[in-house]
Amino acid sequence: MRKKFVFSLCVAVVLFIAGPAWAKDVKTIAVLPFSIHSSENIDYVRNGVWDMLISRLAAGGQTAVIGKNAVIESMKQSGKKDLTAADMHGIGQSLNADYVVWGSITKIGNSVSLDGKLFDVGAATSPVGIFEQCRGLDEIIPRMDTFAGKIQHHLLGHVPSTYIPPPAEPAIVPAQTQPAGGQPTVSAGVPAVEALKTPQGTLTAVINPDFINAARPLDRKDFWMTQRYPVEFKGMDIGDVNGDGTNEIVVIDGTDVMIYKKEGTSLQLLHKRSGRSYDNNIAVDVADVNNNGIDEIIVTAFVNNRVSSFVLEFDGENYVAVASGLPWFLRVIPTGEGPLLIGQTRGINSVFENAIHEIRWSDGKYVRGNRMPIPEGLSVYGLTIDSVGLGGKDVVIALDTYDRLKIFEKTEKPLSRIEILGGSDELIWKSDEVFGGSSNSIDFRKPGGAGSSTWSDEEGKTFINVRILTCDTTGDGKKEIIIVKNLSATGRLFRNVSTFTKSEIYNLEFDGLGFVQNWKTRPIQGYVADYQFKDVDNDGNKELVLALVLGTGMTRPRSVLVAYDLKLN
Repeated sequence: MRKKFVFSLCVAVVLFIAGPAWAKDVKTIAVLPFSIHSSENIDYVRNGVWDMLISRLAAGGQTAVIGKNAVIESMKQSGKKDLTAADMHGIGQSLNADYVVWGSITKIGNSVSLDGKLFDVGAATSPVGIFEQCRGLDEIIPRMDTFAGKIQHHLLGHVPSTYIPPPAEPAIVPAQTQPAGGQPTVSAGVPAVEALKTPQGTLTAVINPDFINAARPLDRKDFWMTQRYPVEFKGMDIGDVNGDGTNEIVVIDGTDVMIYKKEGTSLQLLHKRSGRSYDNNIAVDVADVNNNGIDEIIVTAFVNNRVSSFVLEFDGENYVAVASGLPWFLRVIPTGEGPLLIGQTRGINSVFENAIHEIRWSDGKYVRGNRMPIPEGLSVYGLTIDSVGLGGKDVVIALDTYDRLKIFEKTEKPLSRIEILGGSDELIWKSDEVFGGSSNSIDFRKPGGAGSSTWSDEEGKTFINVRILTCDTTGDGKKEIIIVKNLSATGRLFRNVSTFTKSEIYNLEFDGLGFVQNWKTRPIQGYVADYQFKDVDNDGNKELVLALVLGTGMTRPRSVLVAYDLKLN
């Protein structure tokens, strides 16, 4: 009898000690009702999604979901209709939740998109994006298991056994061979570029195991940083802008253009062109478009609700404007034949809805050339054209409106005919995660109506995304993508708010099925406004150069230039 008592007492003590530890492993989640974007009244879908998501997240016993009534009461106390990420943090704290889940349901035609966000209340880091595409409302229910499973995966590192995902699409398994021509193939001779396309969309990038043990690509011993400048950098490029045979650095803020020279460990200001207080410089590029041996400084500006770009060139003594009032958003992209200047006029319904054209020099001026084989509706920013190992042919690489990286066939089709239910031949690949991101923006007002010369009160903020770079950093003859991901708790959730505080640099490489992550940096303090992979110190080697903004918004703006040697070989 005594032995039984002692055993029972020991069990009780163990359970008492283990109880709190076990409780800590249970994640508490607050699920908010999703917003609706649809021309139809589908509030019943929102209520159904809310209930289904709560029941599925509560399955398995490793997560506890807060009741709907408590969530509704907490939302009422915020007193706001459009909740910010700060509000989400407050709701999570008031409910004592570890995580908050919220998002939107978008129905366009027969296509329905579930776009969710998972916010870590304690860490207050950038929310994780989770989305699922459905072929009509009838497919929402079977897709909810997958959608909830993705959330559970981020919370727990695995999907609980209680989830039974819908039947998977037939997998495309790559062959373990490489043809003589060097182009990867899958199954029965299907080109690798075709293997990316599936009825459900495209395949997602993974981490390249060949680079897991590689040295950190951005090493502090090969690191150089300037002093802090009391401005917010908007753009940066590198080139020989004075014809001396060496590279200079051109930086813009909202009003001014600055030209610097790296001399040893210091930065020397060669020239500053001061603008007007109401100017709004948004992008800068450096290239010899007129083929006279000196790189022009090409600045995109948006002034008084219109594009008013200009070009500066060194005449032997001064930097003079060789063109002004140009009506295009301008960007230079590298090609096998040299740098190519492309331009896009401002749209009416959306800023970047118009087609993109080549901009060339003819008879002493910049003129619009041939239309580029780029899907209509993409922005000239956050875009380039290159092969990046996709069978040796050039493709369009672009960030979409939601900062997802996409690969398109070269085409003039509008996005509305490419991004269709069931996929299209032109959309080759898309990422699940977001990249890019920018605080650089323009305010765009729409006309007041047909025949009206006035402006409506409707204003929208359009962000100017960062560029995409392609280069061969490994020396294997195949180009990779180097791309920035700016990190923020609010930047990608709310249309008119974009405050980034950290950033990461990624190197992505095509492996025959999708883009794999060769490496990424640790989070960098500050957000990357612009970057280049060029020879900044004229030593014959290219460096990764960042225009880094350390403070924006309510804080005093501060910016620096940072350069790294990429020594991966």
